[in-house]
Formats: sequence, structure tokens, C-alpha cells
Amino acid sequence: MEDVIEVLQRWAEYQKGHPGGGFEDFCRFYLATPKGKRQKDGRLDAYFKKAQPADTDSMFMMTMSRSTLAFWVYMRIALRDTPLPAIEDVMLCSALYHLDESRKTDIINFAMMEISTGTGNLNRLIEKGFVEERIDPDDKRSKLLVLSASGTKALKQCFAKAKMARDIFLADLTEDDKKLVANILNPLQEKHARLAIARKGKSIEEIHQEVFGEKKK
Repeated sequence: MEDVIEVLQRWAEYQKGHPGGGFEDFCRFYLATPKGKRQKDGRLDAYFKKAQPADTDSMFMMTMSRSTLAFWVYMRIALRDTPLPAIEDVMLCSALYHLDESRKTDIINFAMMEISTGTGNLNRLIEKGFVEERIDPDDKRSKLLVLSASGTKALKQCFAKAKMARDIFLADLTEDDKKLVANILNPLQEKHARLAIARKGKSIEEIHQEVFGEKKK
């Protein structure tokens, strides 16, 4: 009976903060805070309650973006004592690890970074000996980059640390939970990992019109 009373109380609290939220939204919200792990209200807790969006799209994107930001905090901690303490450097080396020998633009796009930022980071990685470059035999104006032996060794150290950060972040999820979320999100990331890069030169209004113009046809 106590559990029923608790659910009713939390449902009442949820309705006050989310007047547009339905019962299914409340259930997801309730299950996202397992019993025994709910913290006492404080300034930060109160802020999070107020920051909960009422509409589904905003809730979905807030959940994704803040989850990513939280994971990056763990990653920065994990990488502190590695040869590649900057997440951006790990992303670029990881891109090279998967692409093998490639041009700078392809590496930067694969890592989904801005060209200017990626170029500066790659140049520093070359100076430190983690990345090697040579003239492209098919285009003398271009250079090809490849991860050096020391770069590969450093990256594998980072992978081991990243696994620890990943284990910490996913500790409360079951294998089925992870499979479910991955199955939902993987098609989304596969689609937009390509399209976001192709659309970088357009305004957000142009992209919006392109997407929703297509859906109206």
C-alpha cells in the first residue's frame, strides 16, 4: 500500500511541474529514478525538476544531450593521465584508427568536428608524433595521414580508460535496456552522421525546410 501511495504522490508532484505530461510520460519519469536511489531535494534537485521539458521532443533531446555531457565529464576524468588527455584528440585518432590512411578533411568529418578546430588538433598530433603524413601520390597538392605506432599505442590506452568511463555511466542499465536504446537510436545516428556533415554549409532554416518540405510531398 505504501508503494501505491508513493506513486500517487509522485504523480501529483509530476503534474504540477509538467501540466502537459501524460501518464506514460510520468511512468518513464518515475522509472528513470529507481526506488532507493532518489536523492533528497536540494538546490540542484529543484533545478532539475524545473528544467524538465513538458513536450516529448524537448524531453528526448534534453535526455540525449545531458547524457552525452555527463559521459564527457567521466571521459575527461578518465583521459587525464593518458598521452591523449583531450577528447578531441582521441576522436581524431579514433577516426584515423577506423579509416586508416586518409585526408585531413575526411578524418575531421568522420570525427564530426569543425574544419578549423580539427586541422589545428591534427597538426598538433603530427608535431607530437602520434600522426604521420605523406604526399598523396594521386594528388600532389594533398597529404595523407595515418596513425603512427606511438599514436596507436596511446589510443589503445585511451580505449581502456574509456571503457571504465563507459562501465560507470551504464552501470544501472541491464543488457536488454542497452540493446533497446541502441536499436532505437542507431538508425538515427547512422542517418544524421552523414547528413549533418553534408548540410554544414546551410542555415538551420534551409535544413528545416529541406526536411519538412520532403515530408509534405
